[in-house]
Amino acid sequence: MKKIYLFLFLFVSSFAYGQTLLTEDFDYTAGDDLSTKGWASHSGSSNPILVTSPGLTFNGYIGSGIGLAAGVNNTGYDLNKSFGAQTSGTLYTSFLVNATASITAGIYFFHYYDPNAATAHRARTFISTATEEGKMIVGLSFNSTTPTNMTTTLNFGQTYLFVAKYEIIDGELNDKVSLYVFAEGENFSTEPTTPNLGPLTTADAKADIVPTGIAIRQDNAAQRITVDGFRVKNSWSDLTTSISDKSKEQAELFYPNPVTDGFFNLTTESISPKNVAIFDLTGKRVFENTTTSTKIDVSMLKAGIYLVKVTTESETISSKLIIP
Repeated sequence: MKKIYLFLFLFVSSFAYGQTLLTEDFDYTAGDDLSTKGWASHSGSSNPILVTSPGLTFNGYIGSGIGLAAGVNNTGYDLNKSFGAQTSGTLYTSFLVNATASITAGIYFFHYYDPNAATAHRARTFISTATEEGKMIVGLSFNSTTPTNMTTTLNFGQTYLFVAKYEIIDGELNDKVSLYVFAEGENFSTEPTTPNLGPLTTADAKADIVPTGIAIRQDNAAQRITVDGFRVKNSWSDLTTSISDKSKEQAELFYPNPVTDGFFNLTTESISPKNVAIFDLTGKRVFENTTTSTKIDVSMLKAGIYLVKVTTESETISSKLIIP
């Protein structure tokens, strides 16, 4: 089994590392068609899913404020992005969601995907309109078009962190799915004992799938759902770093910080080429370079606070950078 990791981190002062099976921060141009950005259509041929601006933010989440987002806002294209066939273990997919409108009957806008399983979409995740004004209902099903709904309503227009869990269990028709939903400020450093929804297992006679990718789905012209910051890994224990170690961990990424003389020095041990990307607080990428050097020239950047993301063959490290 390919080992994968899912991580979250405190945006302003910590880092996380490990091999990520899938990362999608929609770091493209607003208006881009996602079917030209590594997402494949498996249903529909009209109303493509587009990159939207701005990206979503969620304090403490690694996918917060990087790049833009995607608007799942119509009927038409359903898209999937592959992370490769998984035949054992547990998958966690974390992503940010902000919905401003849906429909009373509910729609599913996310699921795990197997190209050989027709419509056997697992962990279908739903949003519908609650009777209370300004409120929405989140639901989950194993495969059914009728969800099990959360008893607590959430707010339209508020960004939430979703974590969809898929457990691949030996034997037939016994895989499980669960969903965790966090509001900003809630603790997601460890996996809660009880998910908000699930675990659910199959209630039909369909064969097990081999989860191969994630999918986002447009169901109804009335829906207005924005998604961002996808991460697919397999261990909740890798979601966060220790808060007590955050100052040390930030210092281990680069120095000096704040920057002096327009340069900072990387401290990564890798001697292979490193991709260094820098984002401003709106999520706009303002610098990118692939280099073997450990000295990075940022003299062209204005004073401010930035996010630096350093990617090597073996790890991705992110942290705050201050340019005075």
